[in-house]
Amino acid sequence: MRAFIQMIPGGVPAVIGLVLACLFFSMIPGRPQMWLYPLVRQAMQLKIDYQTKDMLAKETPHFIIKYTENDADMVNMVAEAAEAAYEPVTAALNYAPGGRALILVYSDRQAMKKAYGWAGDASAMGFYWGGVIQILSPKAWMKNSQSTNEFIATGPIAHEYTHLVLDHLAKGNYSRWFTEGLAQYVEYKANGYEWVTVDNRLTGKIYTMDEMDADFDELPNQSLAYRQSLAAVRYIAEVHGDAKLNQVLNYLKAGVKVDRAIEKTLRMDYATYETMVNLWAKGNMKQYSKNAN
Repeated sequence: MRAFIQMIPGGVPAVIGLVLACLFFSMIPGRPQMWLYPLVRQAMQLKIDYQTKDMLAKETPHFIIKYTENDADMVNMVAEAAEAAYEPVTAALNYAPGGRALILVYSDRQAMKKAYGWAGDASAMGFYWGGVIQILSPKAWMKNSQSTNEFIATGPIAHEYTHLVLDHLAKGNYSRWFTEGLAQYVEYKANGYEWVTVDNRLTGKIYTMDEMDADFDELPNQSLAYRQSLAAVRYIAEVHGDAKLNQVLNYLKAGVKVDRAIEKTLRMDYATYETMVNLWAKGNMKQYSKNAN
């Protein structure tokens, strides 16, 4: 406990203040977890920041990027990609978090797997957890590690920063499928990138929204689950308009759950929404083609 307190700037008074704030907000009716969530996230961010205090750091207008000496030649590329993501992401969500977002750069996959909060698969290039974006160095996966344009277009920063902005906006009030669908949608709009594989065609057997809501991360075919999540968000934005997508976000910000937020925004029940998404996706989403890949 003493070690944890020493991690927090301000020491004992700061921890006491955090505890008292948690007790105060827990007595507020409605959705107290939405008041508590930012405090927990801030504590996790402070912990991660402390644990990485020996890393080198570069500041940009909206980000603090921490890295090791091995990636000193990559940090400017990461900084440029981060700033390139800022405007499209905050514009799409109509929200900009205060302060600078923290990005940690890991030199290899083994280092990233040891990162605080890691729960991803072996091929992941980055993840968002506890208020912090953590990414794999461009040198570890890019064919041309000096191409800033390639890193901006295919790298993980726009995707992970969308997770961060939604997390701040909605205070944790969102489902896993929705945050993944939104991150892919913003990435698609900004860079034209889509994750299309032979295993995630939307014309065959697909998951139900109940399955997506209940256990998104444990669904056996993750590429299909991710593809469906993108379809569910793109349907709202492309059929009903970006204003409707922003209305869903505003409902989430107000504490309304995702299913009800969609129902209230689109004026249709959740089952009808599911049917319409699936019909739209079959005719409008790009499908895997052996000749095109």
